[in-house]
Amino acid sequence: MRAIILPISILCLLVLNVSSDDKNKEQSNAEIWQQDLSDTFKIEGSDQGIQKVNLKCGSNSMNVMLETEKPFSGVMYTRGSFYKQSEPCFVKPSTQTSRTLEMNFQLDQCQTLKDGELYSNIVVIQNDPELITPGDSAFSLECDFRQPRNLDVEANMQTRDRVARGSKITLTSPDPSTAASDLNISYQSDTDSVEYVPKQQNATDNQRGVIHEAETVRLGTVEEVTYTLEKDEL
Repeated sequence: MRAIILPISILCLLVLNVSSDDKNKEQSNAEIWQQDLSDTFKIEGSDQGIQKVNLKCGSNSMNVMLETEKPFSGVMYTRGSFYKQSEPCFVKPSTQTSRTLEMNFQLDQCQTLKDGELYSNIVVIQNDPELITPGDSAFSLECDFRQPRNLDVEANMQTRDRVARGSKITLTSPDPSTAASDLNISYQSDTDSVEYVPKQQNATDNQRGVIHEAETVRLGTVEEVTYTLEKDEL
């Protein structure tokens, strides 16, 4: 009886060892596959096909207007709102020939982040309604309601009365797993509205990472002139 039990025990040990080796190989292959995918499918932000993106900071809202060069059949949403696919955080074109798309949401909606009086969000522009693919876009949006230190503000000032003193749009990656880059293009303004125009940027700059600031010069008390300065000219 012992002679029968001993070979069976040895056989069980061999099976367990083979099974363990197979699992280790599968785990190793999965790790290599995952690493290869992460290196291959890094998606950078692109403004290709976009004519302009406008951000308007309301007293308690963000309004985003997208205009594309060709009819747009994808979706636009704030990061973190894709799976719910509900307005106002997720919008899609009403027609197949539409070249404009608008999104308007309150500052306490759609995963908007608040840092004091600075509000920020990320809007993703996805060409395929289901998947993030190369060529998609994302823009970091900022509405700045911070007051200068030398400006006296009444303590009872209502939220509905406030006006943003700054706004900013930055091109970023639509893929949340991609680290932010220092070379992304930004447009910022000292008003409550700012516009990102790729063709304008490409025509005036030969490098990435330029911050454009819209400055307003007042001539006397009547006339105002707005122009754009590059960061190294400020």
